[in-house]
Amino acid sequence: MRQRSYLKLFAICGILFFFAIVLTLERSSAAVPQGNPAAEWTRSKHANRERAVAEATVENRGTTAAHCGRCHSEQGFLAWLPQLLAGDSGLIKKPDGTAADVEYLRSLGLTVDRVRPITCQTCHGDDFEPRIRDNTPMLPAGFEAWAVGEGALCMTCHNTRNGRIQWDTADPGRYTAPHESAQADVLMGKNSFFLNDTVDRASAHALFTSDSCVTCHLTLGKDGHTFKPSETVCANCHGPSMTIQFVQKPIETLLTQVKAAIERRVLAVRDQIGVVRKWDPATGQYTDNFPLDGKQITKVAEILSIQGQIGFRFSLTDGREIYARAGEIWDTPGGRRIFATSDPIIRACWNYLLIEHDGSLGVHNPSFARDVLTATLNALR
Repeated sequence: MRQRSYLKLFAICGILFFFAIVLTLERSSAAVPQGNPAAEWTRSKHANRERAVAEATVENRGTTAAHCGRCHSEQGFLAWLPQLLAGDSGLIKKPDGTAADVEYLRSLGLTVDRVRPITCQTCHGDDFEPRIRDNTPMLPAGFEAWAVGEGALCMTCHNTRNGRIQWDTADPGRYTAPHESAQADVLMGKNSFFLNDTVDRASAHALFTSDSCVTCHLTLGKDGHTFKPSETVCANCHGPSMTIQFVQKPIETLLTQVKAAIERRVLAVRDQIGVVRKWDPATGQYTDNFPLDGKQITKVAEILSIQGQIGFRFSLTDGREIYARAGEIWDTPGGRRIFATSDPIIRACWNYLLIEHDGSLGVHNPSFARDVLTATLNALR
């Protein structure tokens, strides 16, 4: 009788142990990316060597490779990192602290034949731990992010990289566009015009997900080091009914409304436009004093960043499209700029591109994205 009881107890324990293993494996498989990280990386934007050649080589960028090379190449990032950790988030410098010249940048390997994209070694040390974690240094965007786990490494490069802006300034004094990877700014609720960004507007996605960017783009993702979040990633925390479209749809609506408000402002003064410095997106070259009869502009087809500056793509009545930076549109050659840096259009374009360049359509920080766009609409009324 006693032997049968022991056998039953043993059987029950075995069943419970089996289910415990199954549950553990299920939880592990849901949280840990499967597959080969190196193979996954080859499908990521980090592996794009053509981008590294275009953005981070002296042949294509000259001394400005000290700017773009910081985050578009392995060699540039590793040369910049000690400087960044020492408190200098500026351009790559020589060891003596002077500005990097072409010869020095060439010695780093920032050349067409030697430059490497963002590799495993860029982000991970010899122990394969992230080179930055938990707290960021002062970022090129002019703020720090604290207690954001392994996502601190991502934020080091994925920010607007153009210094801290003054949210309530009447004149930013420049036509600078936010860099096209603006995720850290949006996650932390920073660098918006018309909206007070000196108060705490950070997203819970940055502060309470353990590793911020890494949690959703890697740990809970299905594609590992491609860093592409799955369409259902929100359901991991918010339940099966929650989809990204719930957040993205209203933000898309607001982005459309902001673009339309900017376009109305531009079209209201189009008759004053007589000449632009035309940009050719195919060649990256400019044509000075290009005559443009503003009356022929039918719409602002796109608000974009043209080599780091706020720009427009105009559609004309004859079917042509003309690209020009906002600060290079005049009434006559050498005459008056149509859009001064104090024009609210310039600050509105920054805000529009800030949310557009974040790429998540509000998912990273829904309330901040909404508040930025509604504040922009109010400023343009």
